[in-house]
Amino acid sequence: MDLALWDANLTRAKNLKNRLDMFVPEDKEAAILPPAPQYPIEVHDAVFLSFDECDEPVLRVARTVRQSSEITFILLVSDRSRDLSPFFRPKIRPGGVLFRPVQNINLRNLLDEVAEELDRLTQAGSEDMFLFRTEGASHRTPFRDILFFEARNKKVIMRTLGQEIGFYGTIENLSASLPPYFVRCHRSFLVNSLKIEEMRGADMELKLTGGVRIPFSRSCCETVKRALTS
Repeated sequence: MDLALWDANLTRAKNLKNRLDMFVPEDKEAAILPPAPQYPIEVHDAVFLSFDECDEPVLRVARTVRQSSEITFILLVSDRSRDLSPFFRPKIRPGGVLFRPVQNINLRNLLDEVAEELDRLTQAGSEDMFLFRTEGASHRTPFRDILFFEARNKKVIMRTLGQEIGFYGTIENLSASLPPYFVRCHRSFLVNSLKIEEMRGADMELKLTGGVRIPFSRSCCETVKRALTS
């Protein structure tokens, strides 16, 4: 499981990280998010938000995590005396709460539930998810979050606003398994046409969500235009 955490108290963050490292693969470790993470952040299966006061800084981090990924589980860690109601809103949607002092059994039970729910969502939502394996790990990404696929160095690179991941395959084989709004715009690129904001003919490039730019070829020009008007 890919885990990350945030806590403005660095000592407490490191202590929580040591405990979370027991639940990630041996060759990986839980990530500690910076004090003020900038959108978009790398997508994780679950992010623990550990805090004292339920104030704007931690709420801002929670919104950044949710904005970066619709499927990341946001898990809160705080004292029982705190009012957590500001987190329970559409733009955050937490998936669980742990109260200090955190017991290992409670941490394990929560992560077991997260793992079960991730598996269920993968099976139930496979039509809306791009599923693949790389370096022995399974990955799931909503199609709506993907900007494009690129053939590069004998791999296919999947790009979202928050990350890029490479896996073995070909653009040709991949195109047959994607929703129809993914179109070939170049011999090396499959683009999510829903993410195209501007088609710049003079520069032969497409401007995508987030200011990302990729090329398109003359031979694919009409295909892209049809996708934008359909």
